[in-house]
Amino acid sequence: MAVLSGERLHTNMDKLLPGARSAALLWQGAALAGGLALGAGQVYGGAAPFGLALVISCPPAYCLAAAVGTLAAGIVFQPALLGIKLGAAAVAAATVRRLIDERPKAGLLAGCLTLAAAQMVQIILLGGLVNFSQTVTVGCTALLAAGLGCAFAHFPAREPRGVCLWLAAVTACLQRCAVGPLAPGLALAAGAGLCAAIGGTLEQTAVLSIALAAAITASGPTLAFAALAVAMGSLAAACLCPGERWRCAGVFTAGCTVGALAAPDAAGALPLAVSAGVGIAAAMAVPGGVMRKIFPPPAPPVQAQGLSGAARKLASVADTLSDIADTVNAVCQRQMPPKGESFDFVVEQVARTTCQSCTRRNRCWVRGYATAMDGLYHLKPILEGQGRVEVQDLPGQLSVCIHPADLCTAANHGYRLWRSRRQTRARASMLRTALTEQYSALAGALAQLAGKLGQAGLPDPRREAKVAQLFADLGLDALECSVTADLAGRLTASVTICRTHFTQDEVRGLTDEVSRICRRDMDTPEITHCRTVTMLTFGERPLFTVEFGAAAHAASGQPVSGDALDQFCDTGGRAQMLLCDGMGTGRAAAVDGQMAAKLTAQLLRAGFAAESAARLVNVALGLKGAEQEAGATLDLLTVDLYTGRAGLFKAGAAPSFLVRGGVPRMLDGASLPMGVLDSLVGRSTTFALDAGDWVVLVSDGALTDGSDWLMQQLQLCAKLGHTPKQAAETVADAAACRAGEKRDDITVAVLAMGKRA
Repeated sequence: MAVLSGERLHTNMDKLLPGARSAALLWQGAALAGGLALGAGQVYGGAAPFGLALVISCPPAYCLAAAVGTLAAGIVFQPALLGIKLGAAAVAAATVRRLIDERPKAGLLAGCLTLAAAQMVQIILLGGLVNFSQTVTVGCTALLAAGLGCAFAHFPAREPRGVCLWLAAVTACLQRCAVGPLAPGLALAAGAGLCAAIGGTLEQTAVLSIALAAAITASGPTLAFAALAVAMGSLAAACLCPGERWRCAGVFTAGCTVGALAAPDAAGALPLAVSAGVGIAAAMAVPGGVMRKIFPPPAPPVQAQGLSGAARKLASVADTLSDIADTVNAVCQRQMPPKGESFDFVVEQVARTTCQSCTRRNRCWVRGYATAMDGLYHLKPILEGQGRVEVQDLPGQLSVCIHPADLCTAANHGYRLWRSRRQTRARASMLRTALTEQYSALAGALAQLAGKLGQAGLPDPRREAKVAQLFADLGLDALECSVTADLAGRLTASVTICRTHFTQDEVRGLTDEVSRICRRDMDTPEITHCRTVTMLTFGERPLFTVEFGAAAHAASGQPVSGDALDQFCDTGGRAQMLLCDGMGTGRAAAVDGQMAAKLTAQLLRAGFAAESAARLVNVALGLKGAEQEAGATLDLLTVDLYTGRAGLFKAGAAPSFLVRGGVPRMLDGASLPMGVLDSLVGRSTTFALDAGDWVVLVSDGALTDGSDWLMQQLQLCAKLGHTPKQAAETVADAAACRAGEKRDDITVAVLAMGKRA
């Protein structure tokens, strides 16, 4: 019956889990083979702990098979007495784990106590004669087996630490299988170390190399120099050229060659050469896909994950703001005009306050309804023209009214209420439009910032540590320090320290040191002082340089100019030049121009793109001009100093000019100023700049004699070799002289491109 029950159990198991029985048999065979392989291994002094450690740590279902393999290996490969003792200890440990307690600790106690008992029995049988060499070997075997068994149990092979431990054990065991000059354990160590240098990190390579070198040294002290040579080659490859397969192999070979100099003789270097060659060939044959599975790329650092999370949140906020703007516009457009928006409100006010209690109400509003309505609607042009109506202004249709003064009073009051409602409605519509436009502009700007954050590069911890150490050596402990590379590979170093003032010489010295540490040509840092801290931001020095020039004249008879100009380079490696021309002349135009220029510059420095910044400024000018006209043109040039790509955004501005090779050409785009319409109507143009090119922005006052005359002046300045400042002053002075007493505000701004030596 028991046999039938067992057969029925196996049949049901195969039905539920096809192939489960075959898999179980394969695992039993693997445990038996593992016991045979590890049971044959030894370390210096004759200790053989690996087979017993396998029995202690393997799953209980396979410990008997591992014990049988260890017993067979002990009898065949180990000294007779030690092999018998190891076999007895392995069988005892497996029996206890299978029948009494499955935990590794139970097997550890059973195996070690059995080894100790077997040694005591040998001493008793020999009449108390103690063989110190055998006793020490058995004791070391028991201690090492206990330690390795616990390590195997706590660090399974599916974890990197477990892989390192098992590789060390296998390396030590393979040393018993040397064939001529080939040392299999040394070859395995060489291949594994080179694979770690190619696909893993420096830390992984260091730990693996040290563990394998210790295993080789423990199993065969004569190959200690070879183990150190292989470890040195692996570490050198991981330090100098990580991830580069062929260069790693070259550096590894050089490291092993240097290590061979420590060989006791020329013949002793032969095992290193043969084994290292086999290991290199095996490592180079491993496919890249397999290498990536063995050494997966590390997870992004916490800082990069935080930036990605912030980018996702900003993108979500941008989408929400855009949806809010669309919803508000859609709802307001579909609403019916509210009651009180037509002149009927005034008619109803008169009928309710004057005619409702009148004795002639039926005569006027029943039999003479059409006449009364016609007369009241004749009051509309009078009220709109004079703001009020008198008795003598009443039309003939209302001559039958017996209360003309009350009628006029009611009409005047109703008209004032009606006009107030219309003004409130118009103001609410304007504010709603400004609000939704601001939502849309902010949504676009936040989406752009989210894109930039999402493209932020990964930090460089080693350079961060070196930069932080630099400031610590100067007595300025860094509160925060980061060194990151963007998608183009450009480095940015940011350091926050306690509030400190630096001289120009100190700034130059800091820049040189940071450049040396980062091995990049870093530019002078942007220094920002905030209450108690100072922030320094170093960026790579761009390929191109710029030189600015500007000149301006106020309009005739005006103390100030309505034009506003700003020229600067930001920390992102971009040159910005913007020109705003307030509508009109004098102080009012100056207020609009300065307001537009200041807001635009602040938004650009905060990282906003040109169009997003212009849309937000357009909303601000529109709200300012709710009670009076306000507006300003915008001319904005943005140049990427790393690539030379330029973008020109225009909103109602005068034509601009590009001077290349001494020949000017006009850059124009039809558009409207900011603050005029609810939505911005601008135009963007992109083009490439190179060293020697000029871009000239002018206000409309400089075009008194037209664009052809201005291009002739620019061509003459280029031929004479003027600097940007000289060219701007020459053109502005000439335009002011030609305009005479009818001179408008004149501003000329020049940006000249250069290239670093």
